[in-house]
Amino acid sequence: DISPFDTYLVNGNITIFCGIHTDTFKSDILNSSLYAELVATQRRGDREALWTTYTEIVSKFKWIINSRETQSTAFDNSSLLKLLIQSAGPALPQAEQHIVANAFSRIKKLERGSLAIHTIIDKLNSSGSATAGATHTLLNIVRQDKTVLTLQLSFKTPKVIDIDILDKPLLKSGNDEKPNIRLLRSSLNELQYNEVRETVINKLGDKITTDL
Repeated sequence: DISPFDTYLVNGNITIFCGIHTDTFKSDILNSSLYAELVATQRRGDREALWTTYTEIVSKFKWIINSRETQSTAFDNSSLLKLLIQSAGPALPQAEQHIVANAFSRIKKLERGSLAIHTIIDKLNSSGSATAGATHTLLNIVRQDKTVLTLQLSFKTPKVIDIDILDKPLLKSGNDEKPNIRLLRSSLNELQYNEVRETVINKLGDKITTDL
C-alpha cells in the first residue's frame, strides 16, 4: 500500500511532500524555498555560503528552525536515495523513507528525454565545482506532520551525470574535509506566513511558473 505523495522540482532540486497537504501549504513551502534557492544561487559562493543564505532566507519567511546538524561522512558506492536516508537518520521515519523511495522510483520511470530529468541533471551539473565530478544538491522532504527536512548533500559523481545516481551506487565522498551533509529540521509558521505570502509571490513573479 503506497502512501500518497507529491514530488516537485524547485529550481532543479527535488521536494517531496509525504502524505496529504493543502494546496496553500504546499504553495507556501514551494514558493518560499524557491525564492531562497534563487537568491542563494545568484549570490554564488561555495556550498557553505549557499546553505547559509538559503537557511537565512527561509527563516525570514517564517520557517521555524528546530535543529541543524552538519556531518562529514566518508562513503563510497552510495546512491542519492541511500545517502539521503542515512543522512536524515531518525528524523525520517521508516514509512516516509518508503515514500521517498517511491518518489525517486517514479522519477526514474520518466522518459530519459523528459524535461524533469533534464532539469535535475542540469542542476547537478551547474552546481559542480572546478574539482572533477564534485557537486551538491538540496532536497526538501515535507513529512506527514508538516516537519520540513532540508538536506544539502555533497558528493563526487561519475564523469557523466545520469539519472541513475538516484538509486544506483555511483556516488563517493569528496576529499575536501568540509562537511558534506547538512540537515535542517524546521516547520512553517503558517499564521505568520500569511503576512509575507504576497511579498514572496510578488518577488518571484513569473519564476513560479518557470522554475517550479
